[in-house]
Amino acid sequence: MKKTLILALTLILVIAFATGCASKSAAPVQPAATPANAPTPMASMNNQSTGEMPEYYIYTANEGDNTVSVINMATMEVSATIPGGKGTHNAQATPDGKYVFIVESENNSISALDTASNMMTNTIKVGEGPTGIVFSPDSQKAYVTVAEMAVSNMSGGGHGMSGDKTQGNVYVIDIASGAVAAKIPVGIMPHGIRISPDGSHIIVANSDSNQISVIDTASNTVIQTIDVGKKPGQVAFTADGKYAFASLNEDNQVAVIEMANMTVVKNIQVGKNPEQLNATPDSRFLYVANSGSDDVSVIDTAAFEVVKTVIAGDKTSGVAVSKDGMSVFVTNTGGNNVTVVEVATNNVIATIPVGKGPYGVTIKD
Repeated sequence: MKKTLILALTLILVIAFATGCASKSAAPVQPAATPANAPTPMASMNNQSTGEMPEYYIYTANEGDNTVSVINMATMEVSATIPGGKGTHNAQATPDGKYVFIVESENNSISALDTASNMMTNTIKVGEGPTGIVFSPDSQKAYVTVAEMAVSNMSGGGHGMSGDKTQGNVYVIDIASGAVAAKIPVGIMPHGIRISPDGSHIIVANSDSNQISVIDTASNTVIQTIDVGKKPGQVAFTADGKYAFASLNEDNQVAVIEMANMTVVKNIQVGKNPEQLNATPDSRFLYVANSGSDDVSVIDTAAFEVVKTVIAGDKTSGVAVSKDGMSVFVTNTGGNNVTVVEVATNNVIATIPVGKGPYGVTIKD
C-alpha cells in the first residue's frame, strides 16, 4: 500500500515538472521592441532597399593647396585628390556630367576635369581674375565671370582684387573648341553667376558695383541691371525660375528678386557675411552659407524668412544641393571639410575632411 502511494506521488510530481517546463518553452521572453522612430545613421541618404549609399560624387575646389577633392558618397570618403591650377577657387559640373570645370583665379584659366578618368583634359585661358562658371543646358557653352583685374588674395572665400577697378566681363566659351565666342560687359568685380532653369537668362553678382546684371543668352547682352545691396557675392534661382536671390556679404542679407519684373521685392536678414547659396529642387528652401558666423541659414521661400540656422564649420562658404533634394553639402574653408545637412530635419549628419581651404563645391550624379 505504501509502495503504491509513493509511486502515485512520484508520478504526480513528474507530470507537474514536465508541464511547467513545457509552458516555459512555449512562451519565451521576447526582446524589447525597437522604437519605430529610432534613428538610423545616414538613413536619409541610404537606399532603403539595399542599405547602400547613393552613387554620386562631390567635388570641392580647395584654394589652400590648389587641389580638387572627389568625395564618393557611397563611402563618404575622398576617393581622389587631383592637382589644379593656381587659385583653385570654384568647381561646377556640366549638365551632362561629363566634366567638372575648375576656375583657377590666379592662373586666369578654367580647366576641364574628365569625370570618367578624374584627369584634367583641357585648360582654357581667360582674362584676369575669373571666379565663377555656369553652362548652357546642353553643355555646349560655358559662361565665366572675369573681373579683368589681377587677383590679390582669394583664399578663404574672399573677393580681393588688386589694381584699379574696371568693368568686368562674362566670357562665353565654346566647350568643344575652347574658343572664346563672346565677352559680355557687366559690372565691377563680377563674382557669382547662375543660369536660369530654362537657360534663357544668366544673372551675375557684381560685388564692387552692388548690382546684379541680367543677361539674355539668346543675344548675349545685358537686358537689366538691378541695384541690390552691399557686396553681392553669389546668386541663385529657384527651380521654377520665378525668383532669384543674391547674397549681400556686407549687409548680412539675401535680396529676393522677382524675375517677372526683375525687381527686388524683399531683403532677408541672415547670418554674418553670406557667401554661396542654393535652392532645393522643389523650390521650397534656400540654403545660405554664412562665412562670418560659421553657419547656414535655411530660408522658407514661400514666407521669405529664415526657419532654421544650422551650425556648420569654420568659414562656411560653398553650397550644393543634391538633385533628389535630400542633402545639402557645405564647404568650410577654414575647417578643411564638408558639412552634410539632411534636408528633412535640417540636422548635420556628417562631416567629411577634404583638401585645404575648400570653397566651391559641385555635384556629379
